[in-house]
Amino acid sequence: MNRIIAFLYIILSLGIITASEIEDKEKNTINAAIDMMYKENFEEALGIFTYVKDTYPDYPLGDFLLGFYYNFLASFYETDNFDSKIVLYYDLAEKKAKYHLSNNEEDPWFNFYMGASLINKGYMLGRDGNRYSGLKKTFSGISYIEECLEYDKYHGDAIMLMASYKYYKSDLISWVYDRKDLAIIMLKQSIVTSYFSQYLATSTLGWIYIDYEKYEDAGKLADTALEKYPECHLFIFLKARALFELKKYSEAIALYHKLEDKIVHMETKYSEKDTFNIYYFLCRSYAASGEIQLSRKYYELATFCRLSRKEKDILSDRIEELDDLYKRSKGR
Repeated sequence: MNRIIAFLYIILSLGIITASEIEDKEKNTINAAIDMMYKENFEEALGIFTYVKDTYPDYPLGDFLLGFYYNFLASFYETDNFDSKIVLYYDLAEKKAKYHLSNNEEDPWFNFYMGASLINKGYMLGRDGNRYSGLKKTFSGISYIEECLEYDKYHGDAIMLMASYKYYKSDLISWVYDRKDLAIIMLKQSIVTSYFSQYLATSTLGWIYIDYEKYEDAGKLADTALEKYPECHLFIFLKARALFELKKYSEAIALYHKLEDKIVHMETKYSEKDTFNIYYFLCRSYAASGEIQLSRKYYELATFCRLSRKEKDILSDRIEELDDLYKRSKGR
C-alpha cells in the first residue's frame, strides 16, 4: 500500500498532456529525462529538469519536474531524506501557479499545478503524523483539480489524480462511498491520455490491482513496463508480488532473489525497508513451498535489517507475521 501511495504522489507532479506552448515544446526533452530516471541515470535527468526550470523561471513546470525528481528518488530509495527538497519545489510551483491563476483563473494547467502541489504537501504532512493539516491541504488541492477538469475534461494526469482520490476515499469510507470500479476505469483512461507519466500511471494502477486482488491484471501491467525497463526494481517488485499472490512461488522467489542481488548491494542506500520486504516475501514463499530451512534463513535476515522506528511502525504487521511464522515452523 505504501508503494501505491509513493507511486501515486509521484504521478501527481507530472500533469502535462495536451499542451500549452511550453509543455508541447519541451515534451520530448522531458520524456527523455524521465526515461533516464527509470534507467537510473539520475544526474543526467537532474540536469535536464534544471535546464527547464532555468529556461522558464517564472513558469511552474521546472519546479514541478524537480519536485518529481526528488519524489522519484524518495520512492526509489524508500527514504524521507528528500522531503525538504520536495516541499521546496512544490512550494515554488504553487506560488508561481497562484500568480498565473490571478490573471487567468480558467487555465487548466495552472489549476493542476496548484492542486497537485497542495496535495503532495498534504500527503507528506499526513505521512509525518500531521493528519489534520494534511487532509486540509489535500481537500484544498482536490478543488483545484476539479477546476482543471472543468476546463479540460481530457486532462489525463488530472483524471489520474481524481481517480486515485476516488479509489482511496472509497477504501476509507466504503460503507457510504464506493467508486472503486469507476476509479479503475478512469485510471485506464489516464494511461492512454498521459504523455509524460505513462509508466508511473501503469505502476499505480498495478498496485491498485494488487490492493483490489486482481493479481493477473497487476502482473500484465508489470510485464508491459518491464518490456521497456527490464531492470527497474520498481516494476520487478510489482511483478513479484503478483506472482506471490497467485501462489506461483517458484517464479516469485526467482524475482525476489533478483531484487535481493540488486537492492542489498545498492551503492546508494538510505533505508533497509525494501531489503526487509524482499526477505519477508522470500521467507513466506519458501514456507509456502515447504522449504522450512530456507524460510528460517530469510526470517533471520529480515530481523537483522536496520529499520528506523517509523519503518518498524509501518512494517509492524509484517514483522509480527514473520515472528508467528517462525514460531510455528519451530514446532515442525
